[in-house]
Amino acid sequence: MARIAFIALFAAMATGMFVIKNKVIALENDLEKINAQIKEDQNALHVLKAEWTYLNDPARIRDLSERHAHMKPLRGEQIISFSSIPLKNKTKGQENIIRVSFAASAGR
Repeated sequence: MARIAFIALFAAMATGMFVIKNKVIALENDLEKINAQIKEDQNALHVLKAEWTYLNDPARIRDLSERHAHMKPLRGEQIISFSSIPLKNKTKGQENIIRVSFAASAGR
């Protein structure tokens, strides 16, 4: 009787080890696939960073803005303060004009 129990225990252990071994092999294969995907994503990210750097080159953007939008760099005399902008008051017949105010409200 002990001999049959020992053989059954050995068979159960062997089967368990076989199942565990196959699960480990499957997990290792999944890990290899994931690592390969990570490597591909890192390479793609490297390419995208290089492309982003090229597309955001200030000299390239300046050239494109001059060629296609006919834009020029700002000159110092073009910059003014907000208070020097003429504001329009709401008068009769001009209800659609919105008065812009720079001052903070007194209630705050």
